Amino acid sequence: MSASVMPAIDRIVVDRAPWATRVAFLSAGEVVDLWIEAADRPSLLGGIAIGRVVALHRETGSATVTVPDAEVHVATGALTEGAAALVQITRDATSAKRPVARLGVELTSGPMVLTSHTTGIGLSSAIGGKARRSAIRLALATVAPNDAGLLVRSSGVDVPVADLVADAEGLAQRWKSLSERSAALEPPSWIEPPTSIVTATRIHAPGVEPEIDDTGHAFEDCGGGDALADALARRVPLDGGGELVVDAVEAATLIDVNLPSGGGVEGFRRANETAGLAALRQIRLRGIRGTVLLDLPRMTDGAARTRIQQQIAQRAARDPVETRVLGWTPGGMLEIVREGARRPLTDDLLTDPREPAASPRAAAWDALRAVRREASRIARPQLCVVPAVAAWFDGPGRPILQSERQRLGHLSVRVDPTLSGETFRVESEV
Repeated sequence: MSASVMPAIDRIVVDRAPWATRVAFLSAGEVVDLWIEAADRPSLLGGIAIGRVVALHRETGSATVTVPDAEVHVATGALTEGAAALVQITRDATSAKRPVARLGVELTSGPMVLTSHTTGIGLSSAIGGKARRSAIRLALATVAPNDAGLLVRSSGVDVPVADLVADAEGLAQRWKSLSERSAALEPPSWIEPPTSIVTATRIHAPGVEPEIDDTGHAFEDCGGGDALADALARRVPLDGGGELVVDAVEAATLIDVNLPSGGGVEGFRRANETAGLAALRQIRLRGIRGTVLLDLPRMTDGAARTRIQQQIAQRAARDPVETRVLGWTPGGMLEIVREGARRPLTDDLLTDPREPAASPRAAAWDALRAVRREASRIARPQLCVVPAVAAWFDGPGRPILQSERQRLGHLSVRVDPTLSGETFRVESEV
């Protein structure tokens, strides 16, 4: 599909396995988003907990709060060490950073938002007309809780007042229930557990019902496997020649664009435009969050630079995750910031994003999927793997391996040091 075409998400494929769930989001047949959630490292996003403050960091005005099975970072100074705190998880942990949570909660229903850290009624400036704004405020005042605030977002511009009130009533009832449960629980405890990955897909792409598949075939057939391979590669070929080179460091992700010579000024401009949009696709597929610096081959034409920036900004606006194109740095790189909440793919699937190689766990997952595909023709399957993958099966992966043995009736694992780190072999045990 052309890199310039990317309508809204219209299909969701969910591939469930005991060790991990993979999700491919498609738009007009092209995979645009990929999620992977490991069974041994589930996302905490959306979880609402009554936690305990275990440390205050006065130099940064933040705190560390314990929630079930984790410690989270809360960016606020209005807490006391040892006190209970109501928090909501807003950002998943990575291998280097704790999960992030807000103090209090923010509940949404359609265009309505309820916030526990404010009171009163707020309306987006996009909602025009003095009479309509007044009518909305008066109607919401009849259902607004005394200890929380209500906000109508810009998407409520044309929503009937009665529908806004109905959404607000539902949020007020949910907030009351949360408050009552919070008072009855001892920290750290979940008041509402983290959002399941299937529910999260519906939030990410409203109105699209996910297709659940436990065989792995639908994920591969829709292009999820190929897109995942590209999303984990350091070098990504470009249509028409050239490549992207993606390198992640602690502070940012750097994407270098290498283009073939020739084609003249106009060809060079078109190649840069194509490469810029391809880079943005990789940012989204990989779930990159934070700062991205895109190093396109230098262009002296200011109008061409502006055109590329505008094209990338227009495409970025279609991402359900807020993505801002900040502009060109003095050194000539295009700076992009993506406010992702989920973990990047590389954090779960690569041993070190700076030197991409599948982790033993990720390699084991691929091997188990291969066994599932071959099980119908092999009575006694044997999986040949490298020592690191065998060690994972003998340690953290033992429950998963035992589960697959029970399901298949037989599955043996043999170490083959001659294999490379990302390969395996499925054969029949003699």
